[in-house]
Amino acid sequence: MTIQFHQPGRPARQEPMMSSTRDMLPPVIALPAPAPQPEPRFNLRHMSPRRFAEIAHELYLEGVLRWEEYQWIGYPSELHPDFDLTIGALTGEKAQPDRPRDMLGEIEDRIEFLKRHGGQQTPGFWRAERALDVLRRQAEPMAA
Repeated sequence: MTIQFHQPGRPARQEPMMSSTRDMLPPVIALPAPAPQPEPRFNLRHMSPRRFAEIAHELYLEGVLRWEEYQWIGYPSELHPDFDLTIGALTGEKAQPDRPRDMLGEIEDRIEFLKRHGGQQTPGFWRAERALDVLRRQAEPMAA
């Protein structure tokens, strides 16, 4: 944009105005979309016991869990065919192996129960704690 100064008897002359900082900036370039938030490998806080057993078996086959650790966590009690006649009869609940729930929380509660009631002396108790650590890592968001 220019400003015109006019004096009588002289032709009009255009003087440039000071340019704004907007004119000096390079054109705006579109930035890439933000990266999506990393997702955990497994959502162990909302999973059925049947799916949990499959994941525990998969972790065992991958070598992430050792056999002794897999034995501590890999067999949810609701998958046992006599659940309704044993544990279910005591608790008054029927087995629902396909209903999602907090499976990681159930393992945490089980280990806390063992700690409160002297389960640390159980042979291989440390394996259950290590298995819980492995499961917690699986529930963390994966780095890209």
